[in-house]
Amino acid sequence: MKWYEIIVNTTSEGTDLIADAFFSVGCTGGVKIMDKNDVLDVINNGSLWDYIDESLLQADPTARVSGFFSQEEAAAKLEEFQRFCKEHEYPVGEINITEIDDAEWYDNWKRYYSPIDAGRYVIVPKWQIYNEQPEKIKVLIDPGMAFGTGAHESTKMCLLLMSEEDFTGKEVIDVGTGSGILGTASLLSGAKSCYMCDIDSVAVKAAHENAALNGVDDKAEIENADLLSKNNKTGDIVLANLTADILARLAKDLPAHIVKGGTLICSGIIHSRVEDVKKAFADAGMTFEKLVSMGEWDAIKFRR
Repeated sequence: MKWYEIIVNTTSEGTDLIADAFFSVGCTGGVKIMDKNDVLDVINNGSLWDYIDESLLQADPTARVSGFFSQEEAAAKLEEFQRFCKEHEYPVGEINITEIDDAEWYDNWKRYYSPIDAGRYVIVPKWQIYNEQPEKIKVLIDPGMAFGTGAHESTKMCLLLMSEEDFTGKEVIDVGTGSGILGTASLLSGAKSCYMCDIDSVAVKAAHENAALNGVDDKAEIENADLLSKNNKTGDIVLANLTADILARLAKDLPAHIVKGGTLICSGIIHSRVEDVKKAFADAGMTFEKLVSMGEWDAIKFRR
């Protein structure tokens, strides 16, 4: 399969907005942000990051955000992306498209991916040796080309909020599961079952493989579906790491899939849209419980 990288020039302040736009139009191959200022901030703060590409230190000041799409969908998704950015007045500069080598893209990032701590969880790439920590729930991951390595702030915040929940014997739903990190983590935390769905067939395949990798595939039902369109399942805990637009659209129907007193953990919300999401779920009868922020992103816990 051929893949294309759509590269968008923007500002440092606009990188998360452009990433949000890619996710909003259904970016199947993931998103990459190249911003010299991010690297300089990490170095100046003395913080650790998942990886540092030293070539960024010599990069020009222009920030770039890339979205990866299959050959079949690239042209249509580019048009949809441009309409979305124009409608929301996102800072889009020059756009370039390049064909990429599938195998090289798939393997190259593995060199830089390291275990990621988030609350009581640690996300570990399956090819790395990891010193066990008894207080941590280890989630083995091989995301392949599906969205979800655990490195993005939206996923980390979901895991942090999940760390506060008791999953023992609970039925869980993971909407837009990506590589299945959250659903798999819930099963490793003692959940009775987890229904995971995603519109992307690549993600569904990765979620199946990661559930099996962690020995919880017998408790997982994983389906290629647009949100919860194929069933009327209900869950004690529902996980939805999506985007603000999709969450706001889901708000009217999603509460019906949560048992009374159940929990909704949603993420992937940029700061400027958090009030929209809160209002949408409040109007649908959900009670706001907690907000956490990381970088330019927010995650929210609601109660039905």
